[in-house]
Amino acid sequence: MKILKLLTFVSVGFICPSMAEAQDLMAREATTDFQLKSSNTAKIIEQIQKKEETQYVVGIYGDTWSNAGVNIYRGMERPENLVIDLRDFSMPIKSRLVTSNYGYRKRFRRNHYGIDVKGYTGDTIYAAFSGKVRVRKYDARGFGYYIVLRHNNGLETVYGHLSKQLVVENQEVKSGQPIGLCGNTGHSFGSHLHFETRVLGEPINPAFMFNFAEQDVTGDTYTYRSGGSKNIPVAAPVVSEAASLATVESEGVSETNSADEMEEPREAKTTSSKKSKSKQTAKTKQHKVKAGENPSVIAKKYHMTVAELYKLNRGLNPTRLRPGQTLIVKK
Repeated sequence: MKILKLLTFVSVGFICPSMAEAQDLMAREATTDFQLKSSNTAKIIEQIQKKEETQYVVGIYGDTWSNAGVNIYRGMERPENLVIDLRDFSMPIKSRLVTSNYGYRKRFRRNHYGIDVKGYTGDTIYAAFSGKVRVRKYDARGFGYYIVLRHNNGLETVYGHLSKQLVVENQEVKSGQPIGLCGNTGHSFGSHLHFETRVLGEPINPAFMFNFAEQDVTGDTYTYRSGGSKNIPVAAPVVSEAASLATVESEGVSETNSADEMEEPREAKTTSSKKSKSKQTAKTKQHKVKAGENPSVIAKKYHMTVAELYKLNRGLNPTRLRPGQTLIVKK
């Protein structure tokens, strides 16, 4: 009897640990198997998503891919409407101060197809969205060292006057990835980032999508409409950091337009101005600023965005709002 108990004790002592080890091994294998399956599933989803994004971009640009320069799309048909997804964004520079707006600059007698954002030489410049490096060049009379990215949402962005380029042509980049350093190269009068947004070469005011003062985008999406024969507006002066959001009345225009081509007969301009003014009056009304109100509060009250409020009140300086001041708002 004692011998049987001893054998049982010995058996338990030796068999139990083996079973526990086997169970641990099975658990580890099961965990590893689950992780592998999860990893494979994630890779498949990523591949499908990438394929869809590629097809989306090909649907816009076709097989046109060149490292030659910014606008290689002359003569190509642009989509009438295009919804651009802005959710995968990163601000291209941490600075909030816009020093020059988009539009025709009387001082230089030429169009400014982007926004200039104050920065210091060596400040990091980031990819605004995920995509691929199409151009990495140097232009002594213009952009200096510059980069053009084509993004998965159909947009192309331009980064000019860089002191250094950190990526190479045909390289894939992620949103927020460092692509260069701010500088003062090319035709530039001080260290800053020249930032452009384009669709098939057509420039769009970046303020329609990027709110540098708030370091945010203006919404989840932006609907691009082909500019056609629209005239590029006169660039609004920058009067404050917040007023850097000041937008313009229309979108971009082809680079072939000159100041002379944008001139209209006085009578036609007056008629157009009257129509535009009466149309605006029908959709807007006046608001008298009350004590303690700021642009955010006023915009929210009339179901507007702050950018829309700045658009209706060009040159608005939120730091100088005073009770009794009259602003134009939506009805």
